[in-house]
Amino acid sequence: MSKFNFLMSVYFMLFYFSSIAQPTDSLNSADIATISGLMFEKESDYRLADSSYTEVIQLTDLCDKTQAMQFRLLINKAPDDSTILIFKDIQKGSDLSDPSWLLDYNVIKGPITKNGASQDEIYIVLYNLNFNGGLSPGDYKNLFTVNYGIPDLPHSQKDIKSSIKISHAEASTFEGNAVDIKPTRDEFKIFVKKF
Repeated sequence: MSKFNFLMSVYFMLFYFSSIAQPTDSLNSADIATISGLMFEKESDYRLADSSYTEVIQLTDLCDKTQAMQFRLLINKAPDDSTILIFKDIQKGSDLSDPSWLLDYNVIKGPITKNGASQDEIYIVLYNLNFNGGLSPGDYKNLFTVNYGIPDLPHSQKDIKSSIKISHAEASTFEGNAVDIKPTRDEFKIFVKKF
């Protein structure tokens, strides 16, 4: 029963306290002094069609002990994206090997195109079951892994771009105080090579 009460408290803190909500406006690169927050390991990469891939999400410059976090992944949803990525799943990375960390996610799928891809929004929640057992301040190089595929695509005369974006990144301490994990670089750009 105490675990249930704790889980409900975490859920309440993350989803209903407006004090931990953070604006989701994109940052101007001129305003960025350091790279920090929840972000992909790389800013962009080239991929081949008809293949599967795994990308790493890191958390850098964490400033306070963090008990729980939530964020969204936006698949194929940037204005200049082609709908070519197929989300498979998200998993805990090596920095979350302790079984007291629980990861849950829900996929809101958009209409599926002829190539099998769709514009998806994935809601992700991570929390620790132990009393004040969260992530200590610092850097985490392998927090999550995101698995996705790229279908077989028709021949193209130019590279095709899509992306995975991190949005609505929020976190809290065990006491429910907000922890800033907003990414200074929120988009991982994927370019499929021309044929």
